[in-house]
Amino acid sequence: MQSKDKVRERMEDITKEIRNNKTVNMNSLLSPEPYGYDEDNLSAQIRFVRKDWERNERGEIHGGAISAMFDTAMGMTVLAYSDSEGVSTADLSVSFIRPFLGDSYIVKTEIIHLGRSLVRVRATAYDEGNGKALASATSNFVHVK
Repeated sequence: MQSKDKVRERMEDITKEIRNNKTVNMNSLLSPEPYGYDEDNLSAQIRFVRKDWERNERGEIHGGAISAMFDTAMGMTVLAYSDSEGVSTADLSVSFIRPFLGDSYIVKTEIIHLGRSLVRVRATAYDEGNGKALASATSNFVHVK
């Protein structure tokens, strides 16, 4: 586990790596923004701003894009709090509560178990404008490096 002093620095490095990646990929398209940390609870908040390409035919954020937001936010949290150089999603379960209709969203993540090979994470997405919970997710990540 990273020391408390290193979490913010690590999250900033992860964000810079995503933004400066020369290859267009899901993480760079989502443009995650670190929003807050709680080192004592191994948690973080990641902000996502609504993009036109994420919408479905009803104008809501597509479920696949929502799943990707969760995957990205939880993966960033695992990397920030662990000594791992890389992680891979082993499984991801998303429960949708209401449509994503706002302009921006906060995904609150929390590491439940930080093991040597497996990390269990849970998260909830909120509409930044009205604070309503929109979806929740759980995931397991494995260290790959």
